[in-house]
Amino acid sequence: MSQPPLLTREFLLLVLGHFLQALGFSSMLLLPLYLEHLGADRGQIGSLMALAALGGLLSRPVAGWALDRYGRKPTVLFGTLLLVSSMALLYGVEDLGWLIVVDRLLIGVAVGTLFTGYFTWASDLIPAERRTEGIALFGVSGLLPIGLNAFVGTLNLPPERLPTLFLMLGGLIGLSLLVVLPLPETLAADERVGSGEGGLALRSLLTRQLAPVWLATATFAGLVGLFFAFATVTAKARGIASPPSLWLSYSLGAVGVRLLGGRLPDRVGPHNLVAPALGLYVLALLVCARGESREAFLLAGLLGGLAHGYCFPVLVGQVVDRSPARYRGSAMAAFTALWQATELVLPPPAGRFADAHGDAAMYLLAASAAVVGLGAWAALEGRFGEGPSPALVTPAVALAAEGGAGEGGAPEGLR
Repeated sequence: MSQPPLLTREFLLLVLGHFLQALGFSSMLLLPLYLEHLGADRGQIGSLMALAALGGLLSRPVAGWALDRYGRKPTVLFGTLLLVSSMALLYGVEDLGWLIVVDRLLIGVAVGTLFTGYFTWASDLIPAERRTEGIALFGVSGLLPIGLNAFVGTLNLPPERLPTLFLMLGGLIGLSLLVVLPLPETLAADERVGSGEGGLALRSLLTRQLAPVWLATATFAGLVGLFFAFATVTAKARGIASPPSLWLSYSLGAVGVRLLGGRLPDRVGPHNLVAPALGLYVLALLVCARGESREAFLLAGLLGGLAHGYCFPVLVGQVVDRSPARYRGSAMAAFTALWQATELVLPPPAGRFADAHGDAAMYLLAASAAVVGLGAWAALEGRFGEGPSPALVTPAVALAAEGGAGEGGAPEGLR
């Protein structure tokens, strides 16, 4: 029996629109360099980067409700206009005052709305039989722009010139409006939720079957948030040439596994790839903890990218499969809100811990906490979920724990 088509016109247009708006999110990986140029220390960088998560978190219930009430298209259009405006506002930031605070909050609202809206819209267009594969391929459009940071690094662009880059990228994001405007709305009029269904939507997200998904999401988001916030700054502090180049290996790893192995999750069972993916990201942090060479940070980026390439679409697919279709927008809002809540909570104290004890100690502590989270996920998934294969869980936990136990973390030749 042939599988339903995935690469439809609507899907490809949505991919292009997502790629253009992802230029805004991915360029924020360079913002810590500009904040450092303005005089921010690790703690301030972590706090300012976390402000976007705060803005997105506060607005996420509204975004989820709007997606289920008014539709995918108008919600995405609103988020795009807000992101374009916020990117332009960055051009006027010249110090660590109120403007950067307001702008980070607005960017958080915009990116959070778009993050939720695009993946909800894509989930509507992807056949259920190819859900994880489709989400993985769709997510490539959000990962490719990360490689732009490596290209910017080769230009040796001074940090004070970064606001100009942000302004130019804002113009490209605006082009996504032309791409998504012709797309049809996928939420039918009779499927729109009523004003009194908030309680039902909330209860549908608190089922036991979703408990392991939420735990895995929080663990994975914590790893990604710390890596995104501090990896470039750590590489620069250790004298690594062209620190943004690590995002090229990250992008290649994430995109590569999705293009070459996009069908693997649906074949072996998506839940069976959560543990290996989290284990790979733990190893990425361990390499950052002790790496002293450009090759080490390229390896860290590759490991993180490989983990991201599988873990994110698997978790999104599980959220969609384990929640009612009627509340899909709210389910995706809860997923992305949990993601940003973790980003909000972890970077500021992690940055202060790094200021006091060093970057290596911060990465080692985060890796150890992730191993604990991985073990708890395996227990919950075995009880309430589909049950992970011990052949995949046990090696991932053991490898991550062994890497964290040693003083060196990364192999000797990669320091």
